[in-house]
Amino acid sequence: MDKKPIIPLSPLPIKMIEDYSENFLIFGRALVSAFPSLRDSLRQGEYPYAAKDYASIAFVISLINSIAILLLIEFISMVGQINLLLIGIVACVLVFIFSLITVLAYPSIVNSRKAKSIDAQLIPALRQLLIEVRSGVPLFNSMASLTYDYGEVSDQFRKIVQIINAGTPEIDTLTESASSTPSAQFRKVLWQISNALKVGSDVSNVIESQVVDLTRTRVDQIRRYGQELSPWTMIYMMAAVIVPSLGVAMLIVVISFLGSPLPKVVLYVILIGLIGFQLFFLNFVSSRRPTI
Repeated sequence: MDKKPIIPLSPLPIKMIEDYSENFLIFGRALVSAFPSLRDSLRQGEYPYAAKDYASIAFVISLINSIAILLLIEFISMVGQINLLLIGIVACVLVFIFSLITVLAYPSIVNSRKAKSIDAQLIPALRQLLIEVRSGVPLFNSMASLTYDYGEVSDQFRKIVQIINAGTPEIDTLTESASSTPSAQFRKVLWQISNALKVGSDVSNVIESQVVDLTRTRVDQIRRYGQELSPWTMIYMMAAVIVPSLGVAMLIVVISFLGSPLPKVVLYVILIGLIGFQLFFLNFVSSRRPTI
């Protein structure tokens, strides 16, 4: 693999982490049993690691991060002459768990982003494939024409074309590529084309049915998203507009009855909370928006 895999939260160079991780393979095997989907995530994300090796790397990164935070808190404890041992132990455990889950889940996150990118370009790419196959162009040449202009979809077809050029049969290549792509929609398309080639049916009919199904699915997703926006808009108006304005007004009235001024820090806290909520809400709504 040409590109260097991205592994988050690593405090040391990846090569050094890889060397250290060889001593913790027993933990890696245990983690693979607890996270059985890790194998598929690594294969679809094109990580050049066996599942047990990547899990061992995750364990080492988590261990180093937890030890580092423990030493930092102990240093603060020595400088400040206060006992922070309990806090240090709790922080050590929390950092270890957070680091471990983050590193193990990162390939799935990368695959999810790649799948969305593939789905966004899949329909226009299949339409071009359908036009060329219907025009009498061989399937291999039609797939070769999709190796550019369609983003991640082009990358997927480029790999398929390269494998076929290397001598692997077309049906076997499509079947293997289907199992290694992170997009469920693209996986279904490849399986359908592979099955059509096996039974000798018309590939163009299969591609056309997939285009129709994907288009219908996309329209349904957009419709559902539009229906979801109304309640989410109401929640936003309540949480970001009505509750803060009425809440601050009532707080000022209550504080005035108590005969003490409203501390400015309360207003700053409310302002920061509102900004944080709006950023979270915008990111949440954006993440639910279907690809078009």
